[in-house]
Amino acid sequence: MAENHVLIAGATGVIGKAVLTAFENDGWRVTTIGRAAAMPSSTHGHLQADLLDSRSLDGAEAMLKSVTHLFYSALKPNPDPGIEANENAAMFEHLVNRLLKVRAPLHRVTFVQGGKVYGAHLGVYKTPAREDDSRHFPPNLYFRHEDFARTLESKGVRWTALRPDIVIGHSLGSPMNLGNLIGLYGALCKKTGTAMQFPGPDRAYRNALVNLTAAPLIGEAALWAARHEADGAFNITNGDVMRWSHVWPRLADWFGLEVGEPQPISLEQRLKVLRPLWNELANEHRLAEGDPDRIALGAFGDFIFHVQADAIFDVTKARQAGFNGMTLRSDEVLLRHLEDMRERRLIP
Repeated sequence: MAENHVLIAGATGVIGKAVLTAFENDGWRVTTIGRAAAMPSSTHGHLQADLLDSRSLDGAEAMLKSVTHLFYSALKPNPDPGIEANENAAMFEHLVNRLLKVRAPLHRVTFVQGGKVYGAHLGVYKTPAREDDSRHFPPNLYFRHEDFARTLESKGVRWTALRPDIVIGHSLGSPMNLGNLIGLYGALCKKTGTAMQFPGPDRAYRNALVNLTAAPLIGEAALWAARHEADGAFNITNGDVMRWSHVWPRLADWFGLEVGEPQPISLEQRLKVLRPLWNELANEHRLAEGDPDRIALGAFGDFIFHVQADAIFDVTKARQAGFNGMTLRSDEVLLRHLEDMRERRLIP
């Protein structure tokens, strides 16, 4: 039987970093692949490639021919959904087809979909979302990934789609990092002496039900899928649902701030104006990152904090299949993330 060898695409992102840690801690042979020349680790192999260009995989046979599992969370965002779907489909298919071409003993492909598969990016969708719900009107890059994965069944390759929602974890330079954004916002509220007001409308604050997913939980789910032959799509969240009005006061209290009242603002606009203030704060406290855009981008929060309808997943399918990790409290996950940010010297 072939040695377990997982190839991770997207290992520098919030999800990929957590999955990398999970597989390494479980003793797997790990290889990462991405545009960067090297990953900041000496414990695994790395392959530099631009997946949009299949020729960049030429000469990689030696590193690919022993891969038994692929975990794919690479993403190339584009505001045009058609271009986004075409480019991301090409990236995914280039990599899988090359693994098949070099006759790697590929057993399972696990890829990330997330709320966008249900239409979360459109602001409203059927909730609680179930894995067998109807698709929204295409295109959608995740439809393309799943349709391609289904064609692999005839080649003896099994597949798992993990569907987390609003992932809370650590990475720098990610366009979608809500945990880091809350830390950045709270630190600036404290610096400016203002209450930590929820930066969205009252209805989003008090009415909408939300769920989050701790990044390490996705690592656990990826390992579970590999070990237990979990085929198909599975929603993965912390296991609870929340309203921001229940959680936000605890976050403000962690910073020692009053919570105030919700006021809808654009964090993207205001963080740009406050960049010099962040630089001052970073120098004053000798923080690890002086560029606030590397920590988090306000645009993601401008979307999440303005969603006024319920945005929650049904996780029954994964529980019935035997994944028992979804027992977390999202407020505790967020507070733990802020503590980690402080330990990493990302916020004072």
